[in-house]
Amino acid sequence: MKSIAFPKMFNSTSTNIVEDHDATQSNLNTLLLSEKNEMLGDPYFGVGLRRYLFDQNNSIMDDMLIDDIYTAIAWFIPQLVVRRTDIKLVHSRQNLYCTIRGTNQLNFKTDMYDVVLLRNEGENSVV
Repeated sequence: MKSIAFPKMFNSTSTNIVEDHDATQSNLNTLLLSEKNEMLGDPYFGVGLRRYLFDQNNSIMDDMLIDDIYTAIAWFIPQLVVRRTDIKLVHSRQNLYCTIRGTNQLNFKTDMYDVVLLRNEGENSVV
């Protein structure tokens, strides 16, 4: 599978393309960090994290967020097979990370994908 490299999509003469694991990681980042009604032409694309931003941080909210992530992946990234139990949310102070374990149907390889959902701007740490 190939995908356009985001956010560095273009260089001086061509379009930057990523493949395989990097393409799936790029597609997951785009999907999970998009709001609904943000994509022109597909109003249902995205997860809509903004509506959870100021809610209480508890296990019920985590379950609702995992449900939304699972549904979005199943709907918009069909080449990645994920079980709901393979989606984990990691809270670290003001940061929120999502770890997804899934099987890519193009090469039947199981990989881990990490997505930074929320990050405190003062920190430069990576998952």
